[in-house]
Amino acid sequence: MVKLHGSCSGRAFRAFSLIEVIIAVGVFAVAVVVILALLPSMSRQAMDSADTLVAQSFPDSVRAELSRLAANGGFDALADRLPVMAAPLVDGLSLVAARDARRLYSPDYLPPPVAVQLPPAEQYFFVEVWRFSQPPLRHDPTSAVLAAYVRVSWPYQIPGATGSTPLSARSQLTFTVALNR
Repeated sequence: MVKLHGSCSGRAFRAFSLIEVIIAVGVFAVAVVVILALLPSMSRQAMDSADTLVAQSFPDSVRAELSRLAANGGFDALADRLPVMAAPLVDGLSLVAARDARRLYSPDYLPPPVAVQLPPAEQYFFVEVWRFSQPPLRHDPTSAVLAAYVRVSWPYQIPGATGSTPLSARSQLTFTVALNR
């Protein structure tokens, strides 16, 4: 004989009510929607963090490229080519680099051979270089050191875009480098 009074072997049997199941499914659905909504911004933040780490590795690359330019065109010619800092910072000596930062060069001043140059769609980092205007970092033609202020900004070119990204929409990092004669 089977008892149908909600007990099994003398113990009470409890189950979730329909309301409890609906509330649990609703909480789960809201959590999934919130997580899915956060994924794009978290992905952008992760990419920007990775790009910032790459940009922080630029001082040595910039110093190497400035050394190449000084070796090919002359130390004093490079110093003269670097504009003096003024507020706002505009029109520094420009350098471009790929997203992986393996190729960094000046597209305007003594560019490398065409075979090594980056197509515009691959120019992800834009680097600008200025001379200091005030002592003690101001360049003196009789000194053996050229101190420069550097601004790295990204993304410079976005594939499929018609032009470069405005500076106000780019992330930026600044630092100084010194080049010995």
